[in-house]
Amino acid sequence: MSPVRSNRISPPTVMQYVLETVRADILSGRYPMSSKLDQQAIAAELGVSIIPVRECLRQLEAEGLVQISPRRGAFVVELSVDEFREIYGIREVLEELAIHKALPHYTPAHLDHVSQINARFIEAINDRAYATALEINQEFHLTLYEPARQPLLLDLISSLSTRSMRYRQIYVNLPNRAQQAIIDHEAILDACRSGDSIAAGQAVRSHLRRTLEGVLATLKVAPESDSDSIHQP
Repeated sequence: MSPVRSNRISPPTVMQYVLETVRADILSGRYPMSSKLDQQAIAAELGVSIIPVRECLRQLEAEGLVQISPRRGAFVVELSVDEFREIYGIREVLEELAIHKALPHYTPAHLDHVSQINARFIEAINDRAYATALEINQEFHLTLYEPARQPLLLDLISSLSTRSMRYRQIYVNLPNRAQQAIIDHEAILDACRSGDSIAAGQAVRSHLRRTLEGVLATLKVAPESDSDSIHQP
């Protein structure tokens, strides 16, 4: 078992603290794929009771990161190439729709805010802080779509984005792929600043498709092959 964590600033609730911590540990690979999550050990490490740990694991199961089996316990879900392709196919459709809905409501102030988030993303990439870059990338996309005023749509996008985070780690840790993401973000922003809804939607689709193809190429999986699963690097 790893050492007890030092004191941390807790999020608003104990449940949220446990959820954010365990989710981050799964996404970072600290808990390997298919490994069993020991609820008692997690509770002891985080200094909480077993109840918020159980609630956390149920939420992570809903997010597709954990599988809970009766009488066996909770396990980190193994990555599937087919699932990855499906997630990105759905994301292309939903995020193109979101940016079409959002663009008419953009203000200069909002686009400046998104540009500032993107500047933080570029800084993280240049510093090779790739885990931070992944978090900022998600913030960039969700903030870009906020003016759509479609909360259910944004919830679906957020859930799929979180579910695919472990796949994207493979992509963003490669410097040439990370630099492509910077170029893609600038193309999206340029289309939004010009008010071109069609170009913005196409830029989002191209960005997501390049991420998909980049991960599959890194794993040496053909875009339409029938591989079953991804083994943790």
